[in-house]
Parts: sequence; structure tokens; C-alpha cells
Amino acid sequence: MAVEFTAHNVRLDDGVRTKPDTTPIEAHGEFVSARRVLDVVFPKDRGNIRLADLGCLEGGYAVEFARMGFDVLGLEVRASNIAACRYVKTNTNLPNLRFVQDDVWNIARYGSFDVIFCGGLLYHLDRPRQFLQTLAENTTRLLMVVTHFAVAPGPDGADARSDETSAGKFNLSSITENESLKGRWYVEFASDAAHAEREHAKWSSWDNRRSFWIQREYLIQAIQGVGFDLVMEQFDGLGTDIGEAMTSGVYKTDSRGIFIGLKTH
Repeated sequence: MAVEFTAHNVRLDDGVRTKPDTTPIEAHGEFVSARRVLDVVFPKDRGNIRLADLGCLEGGYAVEFARMGFDVLGLEVRASNIAACRYVKTNTNLPNLRFVQDDVWNIARYGSFDVIFCGGLLYHLDRPRQFLQTLAENTTRLLMVVTHFAVAPGPDGADARSDETSAGKFNLSSITENESLKGRWYVEFASDAAHAEREHAKWSSWDNRRSFWIQREYLIQAIQGVGFDLVMEQFDGLGTDIGEAMTSGVYKTDSRGIFIGLKTH
């Protein structure tokens, strides 16, 4: 299969970049934020620390986690993406890195992990609470979730659907409930024909035709509820002007954040 990179600009060992016209993967705000958390929780002796990168796309984050010294497994379901991952693996000397083509729901097949990084994945699932429970059962210490989330209607009860809100921008449903959580539905595949071509829809779900974006407050509660006693939202990934990003910038328009769950005992 031909190797294609649509998002991850990875530095190979010979200095070549996989997508040189884009931001280097190690400079992505979400990776930089993840690295900061990992440096705090695991400051040294990382060789025996197992880290899973779920839905790892083209392997860029997994490579950088391995370069930090972690024992890394990248899990990716799409054949075209796993081809890119294997190309990266072949061109980087990282014996502590491996990739497997599989559905992320099968994470338990690969044993227990100290860290699970779930980036750009949770909001593509129709049973996100059940998936968080699965992650908790297979994570001994740290969970990092980068995800879109739903926003409640304004104080006047209006369900704002303009392009200035995530509900309007992504054509989300009105607030409803799923798995006893409040949130909004998003259509992944509008037809059987679209679903049949899902291998090529790299920014969509896999099996489910629609996905559920948990409302932010209930997402935080859900992470705590599955067993992480320390739960935080991380904001440094928004850049130097966090206030602007939250009030009128990308955080407001896209409703995408970084959520941390830590088992402290």
C-alpha cells in the first residue's frame, strides 16, 4: 500500500520529514502538553513504563513518546494509516516502539498500560462512557484524553447553533442523553455508501454511524467515575493567550480540550 501522510510531520532518523509543509509533530500544542504531564508524572526511568497511543493515525505522537523513553504501542485500525506507521517505524531506530493494526476497543488484548493517550478519538465513538471504563480497566496510572466536547445551551435556554459555536460548526444535535450522560450527537456517515468507504474517511469513526460528544462537565465527571481520582483539564495547549482562545478563539468555536485522569493510589 502506498504511504501517505495527511497530518503527521515526523522527523525520520536521516533528517527527512514526512510532511515538511506542516508543523513538526513535536511542536503540536497537544503533544507539548502531553509531554509536560508525562515529565511530571514519570520524570525518569521510563524504559519499563508502558504507553498506548490509541488511534495513532500516522504514528507521529507514538514516535515522540518513544523518543522520550517510554515503551510505546501504537494502535490504529485503518490500513492506510498503519502503512504510514510502519514506514515511520522502519525509518526510526526505536526498539521501544511498535504498531498494531486493530480496533481500539480491543485494547485489553495487549495487557495493562501505565499510560494511555487517547487523542482525537473519544468524540468518534457512540459509547464513550463504556470506552472510558475500558480504558480505566487497562490503565494503572495516567489517562490523557484530547477530545471535542459538547456545550450546554446558554443561560437563557437558547440552543445556539451559529457557526460561532461548536454545535453549529459541526452540525451537532440538540442536547440529549446517552449512557446517562448529557451531550450531543454527531453524524459520522450519512449513508451506507459513505460507511462502506470508511477506510478512506481518515477523520471519521470506524464502525459506528454516529458519535456522541459528552458535555464538558459530564465528561470530567465520567473520567472520575470510571476510577481516576485526580481529574483535570489542561489549558496550556491553547498557546500563550489562553483567555482569548477560551472566550472567542478555537476553544470556544471547536470545544476541544485536554483532560487528564490520574490514579493516585
